[in-house]
Amino acid sequence: MKQKVLFMSGFPRAGTTLLMNILNQNPLFYGTPTSGLIGSVINLRDNWRASDIYKSNREEYIYPKIRGMLSGMIHGFYGQQISEGKFPIDKNRTWTGQFDLLDEVMGCKVKFIYPVRHIVDCCISMEKKNRISTATNHGDNGNWMNEQSTKGRAENFIKDDGVFGLPLLYLREMLYRHQQDRLVVVVYDDLLTYGQQILDKLYDQLELPRFQHDLENIKQTIVEDDLMHGFRPGALHKIKEGKLTPPPPRDMTIFDRQYMDHIEKERFGDVTQFINNYSIVNKR
Repeated sequence: MKQKVLFMSGFPRAGTTLLMNILNQNPLFYGTPTSGLIGSVINLRDNWRASDIYKSNREEYIYPKIRGMLSGMIHGFYGQQISEGKFPIDKNRTWTGQFDLLDEVMGCKVKFIYPVRHIVDCCISMEKKNRISTATNHGDNGNWMNEQSTKGRAENFIKDDGVFGLPLLYLREMLYRHQQDRLVVVVYDDLLTYGQQILDKLYDQLELPRFQHDLENIKQTIVEDDLMHGFRPGALHKIKEGKLTPPPPRDMTIFDRQYMDHIEKERFGDVTQFINNYSIVNKR
């Protein structure tokens, strides 16, 4: 496999932390918490021309070196793991917005491990986490009035600059440009229901040897500080250890049916259809 560093994007509340901890059972992988590597790469890309020395170099001379520097930053960040024959999995929800850049600096058509879940279920999960984190300052998402009601908070979640905004924007861009073949889609409900089958498909799409995971004894090996995100400790990134079990039915007590239909069918019908196209659960 030419791609030596893997990237995980996907939706918030769609099982990225769970999937990363499961994949970390495989000694071939080196899973990470949410990573800031993408910020460093973008900063370098955006600012290298600020140097007067670089400005004096001819384009054909300096451009390959800058491209190599960006590639070196990504591979160097995980140099030890790559030298050990591992595949680092760098987790950040905004990687999919940089697939053109990654193709150029990685020298291949980059694939992304991409957990997804229906937007309504993501919003339900986020609202539940919000309700148990009222003692922490998780902000107002730019709209204090919206934060005063359940539906208002959901609107903050799914607006363009909300927690789901960029992932949805980047997914729609990839669909618009017919790039969905580079997404290794893992539907949350499918992972919980048909665990090893879904993981086998993931390995096949990544062109890596399959690995038999212990889905009866999942342990948390990757930890994040949820207070930094404004939620109480363990609210967002603590997984349920032990046996992987199918998801419960959708909680119908958070939003009314009319509002859920409005989100799934009217505002994000294309995203809903995208998930359904990949989901085993929805096809059975």
